[in-house]
Amino acid sequence: MTWVDIGRSGGGPINFTADSPLCPSGTVRDVGGITGIKMEHTCADGSGTFEFAVIGTGIFHFTPASTGRYATLRGSGSCSLTQNDDGTFTRSCHALADFDNVAPTVRIAPLDVLIAGRRHVISVAFTTRDDVEGNAVSYRISATAGGRALAHVTGTTARGSVKANVTVKVPKRARRVVVSVKVSDPLHNSRTASRSVKTRR
Repeated sequence: MTWVDIGRSGGGPINFTADSPLCPSGTVRDVGGITGIKMEHTCADGSGTFEFAVIGTGIFHFTPASTGRYATLRGSGSCSLTQNDDGTFTRSCHALADFDNVAPTVRIAPLDVLIAGRRHVISVAFTTRDDVEGNAVSYRISATAGGRALAHVTGTTARGSVKANVTVKVPKRARRVVVSVKVSDPLHNSRTASRSVKTRR
């Protein structure tokens, strides 16, 4: 998806034009300046609004604040800004996006714990599936105990079933380890599930 915002560097109205499936044109309200901390686009045809906001450094995403036809629009991209000699600016944006706000499902099987020296090896098995057939799902497995982060494992699956080992050194006073699995689709819709297991001494 692509669109272009045009306005004056000193302030004033900002307008945009866009390619389908976005609306053809409308107005823009910047929150945080033309660097694009957050851009709220209102379609002239009344079809709704879409909001593009920055996360991290230079990476933008469509937010859940979008309305109307764009309420389920999700994805990420970038914008480039050109300051023109006549005092106007042109901001060109593009995004890999779709009308999909459904996160993948995730189900964690009961956890197994093995002791290897002074460390615990937690065997984690889970299933995950995206609502779009064929989409790969990325995951992050995190282990915590006693309020401390112990270890994590990341990866991607296209098959839906994952088995992984997480090796941790459990704090002396901790009696349980919590394992969380966060899964995300290519549009960054995400879901987290957790299980806990009693440590062995």
